[in-house]
Amino acid sequence: MSQWTFKNMPQFIEKELEAIDELVKPQLNKSTKYMMIAIPFLIISIINLFIMLVITGYQSDMLLSLGIYALLGAIGAALFKESRHVNKEIRQIGMDHIIQRIKSSELVNDYMKDQYINEIKAKPRSSLQTFFNFLSDEHQRQK
Repeated sequence: MSQWTFKNMPQFIEKELEAIDELVKPQLNKSTKYMMIAIPFLIISIINLFIMLVITGYQSDMLLSLGIYALLGAIGAALFKESRHVNKEIRQIGMDHIIQRIKSSELVNDYMKDQYINEIKAKPRSSLQTFFNFLSDEHQRQK
């Protein structure tokens, strides 16, 4: 449970969070790698372009250096944007798993399932809390 750092979580909720964590782990690693490359590229590019253009002023012999730093910045920006795209995929994978898990429950009636799913779709930012409520409800019905 590396990604989820909740304390005093019931075992049945921890199990579900670990299942989500296993689903998103490859994408999370990919996003982290992209971000670890993008941020230094962007920082180096911005600092050097600022120094070369603003502080020292433009000179014709800097053209190659400017091009290299601009390319470095473009690569960094592209990797940063790709990382954000992968993060959206991670959220979607988690949301799909949560919805599928709710649909597959045999302990909760269909009306309640539809309510949980509609609430998750309406408020994606609070989907994890809604999922915890569903799991607690399911656990109570199991007892």
